[in-house]
Amino acid sequence: MSGEIYIDELERLVPRFKRAQELPSKFIAKITNVALSTDKTGRKCVYLTLELTDGSITKVKYTPMHIVDLIEELRKLGIRKVKELEGQTFAFITRQYTIGFPRPLPVERVHNTSKGEKK
Repeated sequence: MSGEIYIDELERLVPRFKRAQELPSKFIAKITNVALSTDKTGRKCVYLTLELTDGSITKVKYTPMHIVDLIEELRKLGIRKVKELEGQTFAFITRQYTIGFPRPLPVERVHNTSKGEKK
């Protein structure tokens, strides 16, 4: 960075982050990263990084309890490998669970057309 930088310009450089709990019940997002990792309690978890249509970013953790539902939805979508999700845009629906926070699940693949409409 050189010269005079306006605060508005600086603000555009920093990604806006939304907490998973702040997500609406239905939304569209692009999956930018998929990771499989062990959390601090020793559980194998899936982490999806989502870029929402407003440009904000969120990271969603799916524990074994949520992975069961995630697998079900991915099979319906014809996804065979988790890495196939990266770079794809989906419609998500947030599902409530008896314990913990709700989790968004991809339920429909969204294809961008020249007009930015869903197919």
